[in-house]
Amino acid sequence: MSKLISIGLPATLLVLIGFFWVWNTDDDETPRPLTELEKIGDACDGIAQKAAAHLPEVLPFQKLEKDARTARVVETCMHDRAYIENPDWVKWAQPAAQQQADAQKISFNEAYETLKRKAIYSFKPTTNEQTYWISIKTQKP
Repeated sequence: MSKLISIGLPATLLVLIGFFWVWNTDDDETPRPLTELEKIGDACDGIAQKAAAHLPEVLPFQKLEKDARTARVVETCMHDRAYIENPDWVKWAQPAAQQQADAQKISFNEAYETLKRKAIYSFKPTTNEQTYWISIKTQKP
């Protein structure tokens, strides 16, 4: 009897968990295909991470140097692949940076660079704000 409980109960529990898992999986959660910008952005981010991997981060300023190197490599890589800064993003970012600068009591340039450093790593399309990168091919004349 104890053998039945020690083997049968866990086996039954595993079968029930398996059925629950199979019945509750949604087929609607299939991943969407990546856009060209996401593919290129991911590749450039990987290149940038490798380029800055050897830099030390012992002191606080070294972390800033590493972040700056990574951002610069991403920008160069994206430019090499025919992507530039979106002029519409600049129009959106300037008032947003001014609001951040006033709220945080920092300079406009620091607020703008903070927004820019965050935006250059955003390759997924968003609905609420402009994307930082735009292809030279699709740029408005």
